[in-house]
Amino acid sequence: MGAVWASTAGRARVRSDRPPGDALHEAWAAPAFVPDWALRQSLAAFERARFPEDGPAPSLVDTPPEPWMVDLKKPALPVRWNDRLVEYLRYFRDGEQGRALMRGWLRRAGRYERRLRKILGEVGVPEDLVFVALAESGFNPRVRSRVGAAGLWQFMEATGNVYGLEQDFWIDERFDVEKSSYAAAAYLADLHARFGSWELALAAYNGGYGLVMTSISRHNTNNFWALAEIESGLPYASVNYVPKIVAAALVGRNREALGYGPKDLQPDAELDWVEVKLPRSTRISDLARLLQADQSTLAEINGAFVRGRTPPGRSTTLRIPRDKAEAFVAARPELEALWRGEGTVTVAHGEQLGAIARRHGISERELRALNGIVDSAEVHGGVVLVVPSALPEPSPEHAAAAPPEPPPLAAVPPLRAGPGQRLVFFRTNRASTPPQLERAFGVRWSSIVRWNDLDPRARLQDGQVLQLLVPAGFDAAAHQVAMLEEHEVEHVVRGSRAHLEAELGRRGKQRRGYRTRAGDTLEGIGKRFDLTVGDMSRINAVPRGHAPAPGEVLVVYVDPGRTKGTIRAPAPRGFEAHEEGPGATRAPSTADTARVPGRDEPPDPPPDEPPPREEDEGRDPSTADTARVPGH
Repeated sequence: MGAVWASTAGRARVRSDRPPGDALHEAWAAPAFVPDWALRQSLAAFERARFPEDGPAPSLVDTPPEPWMVDLKKPALPVRWNDRLVEYLRYFRDGEQGRALMRGWLRRAGRYERRLRKILGEVGVPEDLVFVALAESGFNPRVRSRVGAAGLWQFMEATGNVYGLEQDFWIDERFDVEKSSYAAAAYLADLHARFGSWELALAAYNGGYGLVMTSISRHNTNNFWALAEIESGLPYASVNYVPKIVAAALVGRNREALGYGPKDLQPDAELDWVEVKLPRSTRISDLARLLQADQSTLAEINGAFVRGRTPPGRSTTLRIPRDKAEAFVAARPELEALWRGEGTVTVAHGEQLGAIARRHGISERELRALNGIVDSAEVHGGVVLVVPSALPEPSPEHAAAAPPEPPPLAAVPPLRAGPGQRLVFFRTNRASTPPQLERAFGVRWSSIVRWNDLDPRARLQDGQVLQLLVPAGFDAAAHQVAMLEEHEVEHVVRGSRAHLEAELGRRGKQRRGYRTRAGDTLEGIGKRFDLTVGDMSRINAVPRGHAPAPGEVLVVYVDPGRTKGTIRAPAPRGFEAHEEGPGATRAPSTADTARVPGRDEPPDPPPDEPPPREEDEGRDPSTADTARVPGH
């Protein structure tokens, strides 16, 4: 738990909306969406109070301890009476928060329970496993947890991939009610085939089958209840998960007896639909308007389309309410008119959304709305976006030529291309990650780190300009890369006079020297040139209380019109006065800045990577080890 005064929005700004934690190779993570979060937190608090982690293990009992439990109809799952099962039943029957949570779950069950039971039966697993979905998501297919589990069955990305659920920029079938249910049924069937016990299968569904297999191997028992008793046997959450699912199934089988009958609860109407073919990308909102259908319901039954529209560049099957089938036929002409007004564009690695929008005569905001883009970090190279099919006539304001932007400033370490190589540059955006750069350019991340003196443990920031060595014949278009040639950037050595002067020039400043006189102070000199004592200290690497000696030359950053009394600035620290060009070397300064234990030698380069030419790079080997990353 963070500080009680922390601002969630403020923390997101500090993180730049990046995923929390150490996922440096992940550009963006979708936010969590748990509508019944407060009630689930109450359930978690109940569990911690009744079953403390340092408390006793679950204890089995021969018979239910209360008379009303004896006559409960049993689900098609093993019911072993134990203290946790009993407490969950009491919580869902008598607890105010427990009843509110279960009431919401069972109300939404009306939408999907019959359909899900049919799917589970088709696959050959107990239909009462439908209550796994009830406990996982409360029958809400839009739920996404804080750890990235998604949909009715709360599939993690990797498990969804194993069971054939498509996941890309446009589609995430973990949110598809039918497809995710077939996948979950298959997964549960496979877990039962492996363990032969529904209790172990459910524990594995919660914690992973590898964890359960390890526990069985270490403790030499295949009895879930024995593993639940042993120190380090099964995680706390998995020990609770099994009796919680059984309790939910008992409630589901005995709704009226436990106070959830027709007099107490009116379930939602079952959602019924037909499928139609759409040859082009279509917005859910447009379809809802044309069919006069509820947009929220239409989005829910088509939950796989996570951008609010079907994917561009391919035909798609979409679901509509069964009673809207005739309206769909009637709306076809208007849909075709919408389709004619839109085209597609494939995004290149490193391409900015603003640049794409300008090419197609719309604003970046409009481009984001067209494609359901929440964060530009989602849009990586190769993604197909929807754009207007024809460029609008330029407005008079647009027609007025804007002043050309200066070329990107590429302040990089010295690096020379060898025979058969070409030096190119790449400006990162929020979607740029090490794996994407490796795929786009066919080079190792460790080489990119070395060429640019990067810290491999730190995240790439939007707008960094990287230099890379690629084969002389490298085709940017074929690789879908928005790269820059050397003549398209202002190429300077990082930290050199040329670099500092170029960067200051873009801010309307000049780098000058000031020869001090008797009585001068950092504060007085700074005031003369609109600099603070902190500025003077940082620029000149001296303490804030430094007393300059007469004749000492200090560096100042000044407006072009205020250079009177200044002289040419000395060479930057670490550079000789004559070393000003891209081939210049610099003094060792960061020899160990990026050394990471455990990675002594980089792996062999892929066939299409230019061979390293350390002897030609023309730089001090102060950062030769900057790309050492643990485990390689």
